[in-house]
Amino acid sequence: MTERMDRKAFITRWRKMLKLQEKLDERIVKGHGLTYKDLLYGNWYVSAILDEIGELNHELKADWCWWKKTQAPVDEKKVLEEFVDVLHFVLSWQLAHHEVTGLPLSKFTAIAFSEYENCGRLPEHRRVVSAFQPMMLRLSECNACPPVSQLMWLMRCLKLDFEDVYQEYLAKNKVNHQRQDRGY
Repeated sequence: MTERMDRKAFITRWRKMLKLQEKLDERIVKGHGLTYKDLLYGNWYVSAILDEIGELNHELKADWCWWKKTQAPVDEKKVLEEFVDVLHFVLSWQLAHHEVTGLPLSKFTAIAFSEYENCGRLPEHRRVVSAFQPMMLRLSECNACPPVSQLMWLMRCLKLDFEDVYQEYLAKNKVNHQRQDRGY
């Protein structure tokens, strides 16, 4: 991990991602005749996040697959891409909570920075299967506050740099808009 980002830089990037996600969500949610309320209370975000966590977990298989000697090594680029896919849905969940409950987005941004800045000591080795457990438990709490804390913990366990996450998010957001243009 590179040097820690200061509060202002982090918050600026987080807010930018929320704005970009909101534009993408407008296309997707409204384009499918849905509302944030439909997705939130139908637990669709939970399903989407769990699906993306599964894909991320698969990319990390070399870290935990003890029974297969021929397992390919972890591809750090793919890990970053899959983490950003989880991030997209966590941001969408934040936007949905904001719209449905009125909870200010600034609260989620503050939580994200606080967790980014204060996350506990990390294990020396990367065994992230256990890092998924807090996120899974949080998701199991019906419509709980978005799992921002767990996302930041997961980012740190994966030893991802927030600036790299941010840059990958920007790139993937463009790809997602292109997919929508093509009728994805």
